[in-house]
Amino acid sequence: MKSALESIQYWFMKHGMSDNITTFAIIIVGIILVVTVYRMLKSFHPTMVLFVLGLLGIGTFLYWVHNRNEPDFMTPSVEAVAGFLPTKDAMLREIDTPE
Repeated sequence: MKSALESIQYWFMKHGMSDNITTFAIIIVGIILVVTVYRMLKSFHPTMVLFVLGLLGIGTFLYWVHNRNEPDFMTPSVEAVAGFLPTKDAMLREIDTPE
């Protein structure tokens, strides 16, 4: 049976294109960041953690309202709020939306 390191080396030899290596590096950096942020938040008071998560949630929701690129299950909530918050023009949404 191969070790984990040999399996990773085999994968890089077989699929070692720059796109795959970049994706792999981004995944590794993302895992490191998640672990670091988790350890940092573990040392905070629970109320502070809820406050930070609430700010992130509100920011994501407002981004969805502005760009109208929310997931399908959130459309009723975004529709209710989109009437009195600013949204991007339809033409700008088509230009700026990444594929």
